Amino acid sequence: MDADEGRNAEVAREMAETNDYVMPRLNGLPYLDKPVVYFAAEAAAMEVLGPTETAARLPAYLFTLATAAVLFFYARRLWGANAGYVAAISFLSMPLVIAFARTVIFDSALTFFTTAALVAFHRAIDEDNKRWSMLAWTAMGLAMITKGPVTFILVLVVVLPYAVWRKSVGVVFPIFGLLLFLAAALPWVWGVSQVVPEFLRYVLVTETAARMATDELKRTGPPWYFIPYLVAGALPWSIVAVASWKKLRKPDPTVVFWLLALAIPFLFFSLSQSKRPQYVLPLMVPIALLITRVWADARTRIAAIVLTFLGAVLLAGSFFVHRTKLKPELMAVADETALAFGAAFAIGGLMALFAKRRELVLIGLTLPAFVLPLASTPMLHAVAERRSAKSFVAELTPHLTPETQIIGVEAFTGSMMFYLQRPITVVTKDATELTSNYLIRRYDRFTSNPYSPLKRPPYFEQSLRATNPRVYIVRLKDTQWRRVLEARGWKPIADGAHHVAYGR
Repeated sequence: MDADEGRNAEVAREMAETNDYVMPRLNGLPYLDKPVVYFAAEAAAMEVLGPTETAARLPAYLFTLATAAVLFFYARRLWGANAGYVAAISFLSMPLVIAFARTVIFDSALTFFTTAALVAFHRAIDEDNKRWSMLAWTAMGLAMITKGPVTFILVLVVVLPYAVWRKSVGVVFPIFGLLLFLAAALPWVWGVSQVVPEFLRYVLVTETAARMATDELKRTGPPWYFIPYLVAGALPWSIVAVASWKKLRKPDPTVVFWLLALAIPFLFFSLSQSKRPQYVLPLMVPIALLITRVWADARTRIAAIVLTFLGAVLLAGSFFVHRTKLKPELMAVADETALAFGAAFAIGGLMALFAKRRELVLIGLTLPAFVLPLASTPMLHAVAERRSAKSFVAELTPHLTPETQIIGVEAFTGSMMFYLQRPITVVTKDATELTSNYLIRRYDRFTSNPYSPLKRPPYFEQSLRATNPRVYIVRLKDTQWRRVLEARGWKPIADGAHHVAYGR
């Protein structure tokens, strides 16, 4: 789905095609908006499975399972065998975790590396063992080349107050650990900087400082923006945590550590000018561990009632979906989706409400999570028809030959190129179609290069006089360009939810 999934999958496809695992590229141009780790993981999967949706999404799934494995072994070591299962299951059953475990985006990888770093630092401080800190710094280095300096907020800013409180600051900064951090992060930074000398300045000034301190990138929101995502994204465990708050107030160092891991990043992200739902994905980890710590005495009744209520609302709503103003493709599957969700929520809530054994309560609270990925699939397919160019490309492909030039006139999406698997000449006045801050800010540089796939609007008229085989893609609602093409004798040969292709 566009924009993020299509773009990220295409960057990985080009990485696998060129075997260049240093410089990410989009449509052959440098894509420096995000670091390399997730792209490289996708590309490696594509080397084996081919450039498919499965290969693009597989790393997110595996990173999520790896995070659950870390929680399992960590909680089992601290609180016993049963705690390991509670930690892993509660984490994997959170809606936000499920959503991003099947999405081509970086946050599942970031969550794994920051979780590994936090767990290792906690063990290092509590056991006064610098070997754990070395592991933590290595994980931080990999997190840095997964999503950048936000790693310090998610890990180091959390660890330092705890280390000061425990009088163990020295164990956090072993020399060899810092060297391992540099060894993990610097080679890629150095490699990219050899090709793009301004890379570090762009990352630190535009992608970090401007994103966090200003609304320049237009991703801002109110201070309470993340509250609904934190509560809904961690259901039903967020409700269990609030209901069990008194039990979490015990002076337990482990509880203090994970409360810091929850509160500090949440405060930072809330004050930041850049806000996206996936930013709070790493915060699902401390919620899962805090729930695990008090699970034996956790108050689950309120959560069970909420699930039952939501189930009743969804079951009733399934009979009234036809009266809403949903798009036709969503309307066709909305009633069965609501019915499946309603049944899962209601049955799970009632089971958790009346069960006497904690194992059955756990099963009841997680039942909706089992249904969520399956029941949501028809709805996601309906959404994807509008959010992906797959069907459009399938209709267009029979009209293409290996020599056909594809020209996007103010029209380009990552999924379009991912399925076409060939370059697109993009006629654009500002490069916003590529959804890359780096390329947008260097529009003049790239459009002045005659070999660049980015072209200024006058190129369109020049191309109409060319004789080579070509196809034009324009936006469906862009009547200006469509009228020009049709007046010159070009005919529609394929159309999708947002684009139409013209050929001869």
